[in-house]
Amino acid sequence: MTETPLWTAWPSLEARQANFDRLYATQKERFTGPPSRFSVWALERISARFTDGPILDLGCGLGRDARRFAELGYAVRAIDYSHVAIERASAHPGNPPGLRFERADALSALRSTETGSQVVVYAHALYMMLPDEELDLVFREVGRVLRPNGLHVFAVRSVTDPAAGRGDEVAPDVWRPVPSPLAGGPTPTPHRYFRPGTLDRLTATGFERVEAALQADSHFWYVVDRRA
Repeated sequence: MTETPLWTAWPSLEARQANFDRLYATQKERFTGPPSRFSVWALERISARFTDGPILDLGCGLGRDARRFAELGYAVRAIDYSHVAIERASAHPGNPPGLRFERADALSALRSTETGSQVVVYAHALYMMLPDEELDLVFREVGRVLRPNGLHVFAVRSVTDPAAGRGDEVAPDVWRPVPSPLAGGPTPTPHRYFRPGTLDRLTATGFERVEAALQADSHFWYVVDRRA
């Protein structure tokens, strides 16, 4: 008889924030440089539908993707819950007009956003860090803040990633990585790995799937959903 596993408690929001403050403070070159590969892919899809308008970037880090969106004329509100990341992003000398950085967690930022006000909600690798209930609430709020036909564009790690299954199991398809200097501290934030069925379940909360592409080399899902 197989026993039901007793899942480890997910770290609090404050603990996750502290982990990323340590990461950005100690790994100063991480997440710097040109816009991410995902942002290039995303912009091709976004610009085909919207050439301007407000974009909400959740989990913006040091702002390299948000900066590129603003350079192209989008009005960007870029959110991260790390004090260190937002301070560094705000101080960047290349920040263009139309770009605003704000320190907040994703759910709080969404709840403070006007209904139907955004053409795009963008999230690069954020949803891997959210527990189930928080993830479901975030997706519902994304649907609320998007305009009709607005796009939810996000990237998450796939269960095909070799790192899936390593470390302490926190919940189904969620593992806390083995501590290392790159993890930002002795208790790194758990990582969620996504299956096609998980993506389909989240899309069903008020969205229609436009595209989901698995990047075999990086084990990332690139996803575009449209507000139904």
